[in-house]
Amino acid sequence: MTQRKPQVSDLGCIPDLNSEEQAAYEVGLAVRADAEARAPGWVARTVDVALNTNHGFPRGEARIALQLGPAEEVVAALLPALLSANKRMRRRSMTLLPRLDPDEVCRQLDPVLESGERNSRRAACVALAAIGAPASALLERLTDDPDGAIRNRARRALDAVAARPPDNDNRNLSYVRPFGLPYRDAPPPRPESFAVAAFNFSYGVNLGTLVRSAEAAGAESVWIIGRDFYYRPSTKGTDWWLPVETFDSVNDCLARAVEEGFEVVALQQGSKAQPVWEAEWPQRPLIVAGNEGDGLPSSFVDAAVLQLELPVFGQIDSLNVAVATSVAMYAFRGWQARQQRT
Repeated sequence: MTQRKPQVSDLGCIPDLNSEEQAAYEVGLAVRADAEARAPGWVARTVDVALNTNHGFPRGEARIALQLGPAEEVVAALLPALLSANKRMRRRSMTLLPRLDPDEVCRQLDPVLESGERNSRRAACVALAAIGAPASALLERLTDDPDGAIRNRARRALDAVAARPPDNDNRNLSYVRPFGLPYRDAPPPRPESFAVAAFNFSYGVNLGTLVRSAEAAGAESVWIIGRDFYYRPSTKGTDWWLPVETFDSVNDCLARAVEEGFEVVALQQGSKAQPVWEAEWPQRPLIVAGNEGDGLPSSFVDAAVLQLELPVFGQIDSLNVAVATSVAMYAFRGWQARQQRT
């Protein structure tokens, strides 16, 4: 939440994406649609986006989508990049492989491990360390590598694997790979609690982080007004099971809030704003955060039954908007718990 005050205008004109962002957005949506439809050739196209696209949005879509593909096919498509002389290809491949079926990655990596170039074996150590226990046998082999740097890297990887908590079958634990996969049947029911609305965020990583925090705090849904261009890896895949809805205007969002029985709580500094720890919350809040630079439009502020601010005690005059919204979500949960004890 920035510390800037609301603008006089209603900020009703939502800026369009520039041409580069629009093109990247369309590529990312096409990747998502391809993966969901299992369109012919989608794995090869998605691997190409994951390895060769520089923009974070389509590359993030590809990183998640590849977890849905046939592991044998996806691993086979990624291994040449891991063994490539191109540093960028190696780095991108070694971050993708640990998200896939570990036994399949190890099976395909086994016959090519010793034949790879030095840099490829170093990249393989990183990927195998991220895979964890299933890769221990391959890492043990690399401790006998002719290259001392590879031997040391493999030993460090084995030490890191040994120090990890034991894995279990709960794929929702954030340290267990792969993460971010959708439920195969339907998401579990979400009890009524609160919702979060984000107005026209400028930075996709902030919006993705907000989605992840909202899921962790048990929000019913996230509503996005205006620019819905978000970086999916920062959601940790939570947008597969937390409803994320988009609205074209502030009025549409406010009408939906009334229809569903939400009361608007605005994160916006001003003369009527209360410190977040002093607030008496409504029973069913819609927590609304504004654009990183301009804050919230006046229509949101006017509709709010409660305005909140997060006082800043350090030298910097603002908090990251996703961090501020996360603090507000848990402040509501704290207030809710106190109410239940009285």
